[in-house]
Amino acid sequence: MKIHFFMINIFTLLLLVACGGGENKFVSGGETPDDYRGTLVNSKLVATKKATFLIPYSVKAYRIVYYTIGVNGNKLKASGLLAVPQKAIGEKSPLLSYQHGTIFLNEQAPSISNSSRDGIMSFAGRGYIISAPDYIGYGESAGEMHPYVHANSLASASIDMLRASKQLLQSKNVRINNQLFLAGYSEGGYATLALQKALQESNSSEFVVTASAAGAGSYNLSETAKTFANKAVNNRPAYMSFLLKAYDTIYALNKINDIYQAQYVNTINSVFDGTHSSKNITDSLTTVTEDLFNPSFLEAFRGTGDHTLKEKLALNNIYDWKPIAPTRLYHSPNDEIVPYSNSQKALTTMKANGATNITLGDCPLNTHTKCAVPYLFDTINFFSKYVNDL
Repeated sequence: MKIHFFMINIFTLLLLVACGGGENKFVSGGETPDDYRGTLVNSKLVATKKATFLIPYSVKAYRIVYYTIGVNGNKLKASGLLAVPQKAIGEKSPLLSYQHGTIFLNEQAPSISNSSRDGIMSFAGRGYIISAPDYIGYGESAGEMHPYVHANSLASASIDMLRASKQLLQSKNVRINNQLFLAGYSEGGYATLALQKALQESNSSEFVVTASAAGAGSYNLSETAKTFANKAVNNRPAYMSFLLKAYDTIYALNKINDIYQAQYVNTINSVFDGTHSSKNITDSLTTVTEDLFNPSFLEAFRGTGDHTLKEKLALNNIYDWKPIAPTRLYHSPNDEIVPYSNSQKALTTMKANGATNITLGDCPLNTHTKCAVPYLFDTINFFSKYVNDL
């Protein structure tokens, strides 16, 4: 029963997958991002969890608020959850950055959701200190549109969360070792590779990744979007629409009227505000692709047109680089939400670029959601090859 309970906790953590308001913006007053990014604003103890025979350490969880940067360079307060195993004085812990999967409701953010928090704390009870950003658009920054599967903002929010986490840990005399692990599934898988790439290419003097485990992410965003545009029926229209609305907002494309049939425009412009569930959004749309989208948009996007949108999607493809740290991809060949080809493309391209320590594990189950738990245990086994001080 306790094993089953542990799996439920972790499953809840990973099941949040896909595929603030006006007080949050500040006038810079001559500041540069380097002056404030990752600065801890405040923290609050929000939960404790006792140790069990399956969870060796009791855990304290803190909701932390920190400064980061928005998609337009604006200064933002963001938030996240920091879960800290309670070890003996002087003992060290590895640091793990956990990037959550797709959520539509603000109440599902790690620093807010009781179920997500419990899952994160269960994992932290194994000995990892876990930094779990809410991302822009949730928690403290809920007044912002979440920049869905947008590489730079997912990475910057996660990096600044790590910086703020280290400040809080230092203030509490909690010691970390020199290891940093990265993990996430679905949008979290995409965010994990985006974070890994940003750390390696721009922040290697500050953070060195020990190992990274990315599950079922849309690393080839261009082809993923085209795949869904070419489907006659899409039973999960909320995800593709979330992507299109986010990119329309991030890049000020102002194309929603051109992309969607007129009867769905108001819906698309209003439902991605953190108060509508995936089911609620899906029920307000249609699963028939040609009924949902404007015919001229579909023709252009399926063919050689719509260069601006395609260009922005291509800017956020994150498969074509060379990871240095050991990297584990995990995906189901039968994934119905995020095509398996994303992980295949990442694997082959990264190897061609010279990566020598990257592998792809196939989930034996046949849906995106069902593979969340196998991904977790694959990740635990993968990290066990490298981790110290558990």
